[in-house]
Amino acid sequence: MKTSLLLLFILLVVPSDEQADPEHPRIQTSSQEFVQGTVAALKVIQTSNFEEGVETPGLEASSNQDFQRLIDEINAKSPIAGVGRGDGSTNYDVILQPGHYLRTSGRTGTHGKFVSEQGLVAYITNIVASILRRTGESVLVVPADNYLHPTRFGADFNGLHSRVFLAIHADGSDQPCTTGPSLGYQKPATAIAMNFVALGLADALGYKYDDFRKNFTANEADYYMFRQVRAARLMGLLEVGELTCEKSERALITSSHAVGANVARAVDFILRTPEGATGAK
Repeated sequence: MKTSLLLLFILLVVPSDEQADPEHPRIQTSSQEFVQGTVAALKVIQTSNFEEGVETPGLEASSNQDFQRLIDEINAKSPIAGVGRGDGSTNYDVILQPGHYLRTSGRTGTHGKFVSEQGLVAYITNIVASILRRTGESVLVVPADNYLHPTRFGADFNGLHSRVFLAIHADGSDQPCTTGPSLGYQKPATAIAMNFVALGLADALGYKYDDFRKNFTANEADYYMFRQVRAARLMGLLEVGELTCEKSERALITSSHAVGANVARAVDFILRTPEGATGAK
């Protein structure tokens, strides 16, 4: 078993001192469903080829010039292919939402020394979406607002449908270097699947067991988009790390491609794994 698998036992989540934000919920308590899901997820991973396709920290920024190139690419905020409003009559394989994306006022996301949250998560989301589309999945990327065509359908639900929904954010704190990666989910039944996303993130950032010693992720049913989407296999919220901590921000920038590739690997694995193995009913 790879050392990074041990992240599935303990995940670093230190509460942020930011003002409470519905797009940055404070995860302060362990979730029993996630703990139980960890055991089940390990059994699936140990008998699968999941880790054969994940990336470890790369050399994308092996020099100052390479690091600046990545910063420039992230800050360019290139349009994400396929971003737009969703159609409630369509059942997508995957719906992705980069945090705060396309907002110009109000809660526009946090900023680090080098990049903004919007830029970083858009860059990562673009990688995730591109990889998943190449594997044949239908992927919709929605902005933070105006994510649904203004048409009514059905009698009891006016929202989006997919097999997987994942919102991708980066965190910030008034006290730098006091937060870490965190994961939330909407339904206990998807806690097992969220473990695969956790493993992909850990491998991308090179985390070891001792780096994950605080709390497991908590159920984040109050996240605003969870009321707007129904997804059978995974309803997830991913905070990739803290941008207001320079060390963490540098790691996120240099590993941004690996983060995107591994999240895509996790989502593809969830979609292709029998439902019972990922906790979906």
